Amino acid sequence: MKFVCFILFSVSLGTVFAQRQLVLLKKDLVISRFEEGDRIRFRRKDRDHFTSGIITGIHLDFIKLGEEDTTYLHQIKSIDMRHHSNNSFHTASGGRKLIAAGILLIVLDAVNPNQSNEITPAMLTVSSVFVAAGVFMQFVNNNYFRVGQKRKLTMMSHNPGP
Repeated sequence: MKFVCFILFSVSLGTVFAQRQLVLLKKDLVISRFEEGDRIRFRRKDRDHFTSGIITGIHLDFIKLGEEDTTYLHQIKSIDMRHHSNNSFHTASGGRKLIAAGILLIVLDAVNPNQSNEITPAMLTVSSVFVAAGVFMQFVNNNYFRVGQKRKLTMMSHNPGP
């Protein structure tokens, strides 16, 4: 009987100390998580500007920023993900790498000691393709998580392990 009481006490203690998280889901995949103390920047459905702040409380259907601002989860239209780690939205970093690779190819071709310090047309074409693809990826990049039918915003409890 003492063992059963100990197990019940341990399970209930774990749920008391469970840490709530604001979770962004795309279909069944977790895109990102926000915890208390994280900075969040989002746009509400009833406002045109972004709201930014540090999360001071995550509750079942709303979050608190500071002591005064309470926002219900159904009011959030989109979340800015540029400064938060996530499992998606990798086109911007890939685009920057392609632009850098294209510029580096031109510079290396121009300073190649085996040639006459001229840029060859083949290298100019390849580096132009790299730079164009990188610029295109910068324009296609979408760092905003728009809450909708396939993209959900929910609260989950996370019990950190021992």
